[in-house]
Amino acid sequence: MRGQGTEHSDLDVVVLYPSLPSAYRESLIHRDWPVELFVHDPETLAYFFDQDRQRGVPSLAAMVAEGVELPGPSELSSRWKKEAQELLKQGPPPWATRELDAARYAITDVCDDLRSPRSPQHALASACRLYEMLANFALRANGRWSATGKSIPGQLEQLESGLAQLYTAAFSKVFQEQNSRPLLELTDRLLEAFGGRLFSEPPRPAPSHWRMRTAPRLETDRLILRMGEECDIPSILAYVRRNQARLEPLEPERPLDYYTTEYWRGYLHKARSEFHQETALRLLITPRSGGEVMGLVNFSQIFRGPFQACYLGYSLDQQWEGRGIMFEALQCALQYVFQTMGLHRVMANFLPENERSGRLLERLGFREDGRARDYLQIGGLGRDHVLTA
Repeated sequence: MRGQGTEHSDLDVVVLYPSLPSAYRESLIHRDWPVELFVHDPETLAYFFDQDRQRGVPSLAAMVAEGVELPGPSELSSRWKKEAQELLKQGPPPWATRELDAARYAITDVCDDLRSPRSPQHALASACRLYEMLANFALRANGRWSATGKSIPGQLEQLESGLAQLYTAAFSKVFQEQNSRPLLELTDRLLEAFGGRLFSEPPRPAPSHWRMRTAPRLETDRLILRMGEECDIPSILAYVRRNQARLEPLEPERPLDYYTTEYWRGYLHKARSEFHQETALRLLITPRSGGEVMGLVNFSQIFRGPFQACYLGYSLDQQWEGRGIMFEALQCALQYVFQTMGLHRVMANFLPENERSGRLLERLGFREDGRARDYLQIGGLGRDHVLTA
């Protein structure tokens, strides 16, 4: 409680339970007073404390450290109040050289726009961008906690007496008089101790998986294997509903909304994300002559690194069984997974009584690795499985 509230201030309340399924935030009006609830248990509080420390803005820790314990101090509240105070005293992680340079580069870029704005509107936009960016640099570069919004002047004043007033005056010159010079001079002063402006910097490679990969379209003499689109949902639903009684006894329990358009819309969206992240490849089997869904092939839980492996799952419409369709589809899909995706191990597990699946995998070159007792929950019971790869 800082004693700085106004008639329009809201009340921030951290509620601490011994245990919760998950943390949550709730906004409400209580007796005409806006209230923000931050509801936690010790584990979620510790998680958010760590998140705040990593980003350098101790929002939750400050609320706990400065708050009044209600209805009175308890062992739990006192412990976490002390934890919050220790965290604030400890400060944020120091910036490495690369973080300093990245911040200098970003500030320099905005200042270049501010020096020669195309219009007064562009100058105001650049100043708005710079307000939090420059404050964050001044605080973090000097090993201090950062701040956002209305907390910035107070934190700057703690860093250097008179800095908050100077900071406000420099930005006011831009907003009120379209005069950028005081702000640019202040920026140069704050950057000076850390090397000044920086425009040139070494290349910063993006992670290799930041790309939209081309989805495969695999073709055989009779089939096309491809990722599903939203227009395929009616055909997918017809397939899963038609084979519900036959497949449910062989597979883990399905979500309640499995047979709905909403489920499959989410499924296809997730499948796209998994493909681009290289964590799964989920394919539809369709005939070359039309778009009817005949079956599904899933390569999931893709492991990279030294393992380079995944799990295989599949299903086929009963009306197409006995014609070599799944053998043809999997032979093609496995070639893509091994040669194009670079995996060197595919694992497939099946119920011992599913002899048809066992024969199919044997024809494809899978070999038994053993049997796992109570391997998977199916129909509410742990079921043994044959493990192959």
